[in-house]
Amino acid sequence: MTRITNIRCMPVLFLLPSVLCYLLFKYYPLLSMVRVSFFRYSIVNPPGAFVGLANYTEFLSSSTFWQAVSNTFVFFALYLGLTFWIPIVQALLLSDIRKANAFFRFMYQLPTIMPAVAGVLVWKWMYNPDYGLLNYWLQFFGLGPYMWLNDLNITKLAIVLPAVFAGNGISLLLYYSAIKSIPTEILEAAKVDGASPWRRMWTMLLPNIRFIIVIQFIAFMSGVLLAYDNIYVMTQGGPAGSTTVVSMLVVNTAFQQARFGISGAMSLFMFFVITILTVLQNKISAEKD
Repeated sequence: MTRITNIRCMPVLFLLPSVLCYLLFKYYPLLSMVRVSFFRYSIVNPPGAFVGLANYTEFLSSSTFWQAVSNTFVFFALYLGLTFWIPIVQALLLSDIRKANAFFRFMYQLPTIMPAVAGVLVWKWMYNPDYGLLNYWLQFFGLGPYMWLNDLNITKLAIVLPAVFAGNGISLLLYYSAIKSIPTEILEAAKVDGASPWRRMWTMLLPNIRFIIVIQFIAFMSGVLLAYDNIYVMTQGGPAGSTTVVSMLVVNTAFQQARFGISGAMSLFMFFVITILTVLQNKISAEKD
């Protein structure tokens, strides 16, 4: 009873709006989705007929769904291999720059002010097989022309490629701040002992910013596994469903086919997949610590 009476009212009042927003716009839709997934949902007469696990068995037995799952994890592998490490390397290099450091940090932030969809549309124009700039430039090296977004062999790579050049200024600043928080005495002592820059990076810098890398990886994983807007603008899931990911399949099932029950079931499936991967990542990180 004493603890309850000692709670200060002002922090609770400041937190209350955000807590209410989370309950209203995060947890309530999540619980509603769980409920809808057990019904053949009807907009005219909600919630419709109760079907139990029928929605789950239907999408789990669908080849279209598993193709979307496969596409989703292929995109995850491509984004992980081509983009996740870039801001880490940039932060490591930027931390060694003494002159004009603020200028370079500012320049790294510039790409983030461009709306993501606008950048994707520019790249889509560059990919055009008839009058796109990429094929025009590549012809000087005797390469191409390529179909890019219409080629089943390279369409996934073409969607990921813009992220390589777009940069991630916020992640860069987080890594840079973590590196700068490392005591300089430790690094100077390592230099005196003859440790090479490569050895200092692997034994001192990266281990000391591992907590930021883990947090960024979890956010990165969730963002990629739920990616939708850039893929939709580029290909709308084509060609031949080769870029249809689970998030796009969920939207199409709900708003094009009006099958909200199955859409909710697929959403819940991805929620559990991401939750399991996040828990595993945290467990592995805790064991290393």
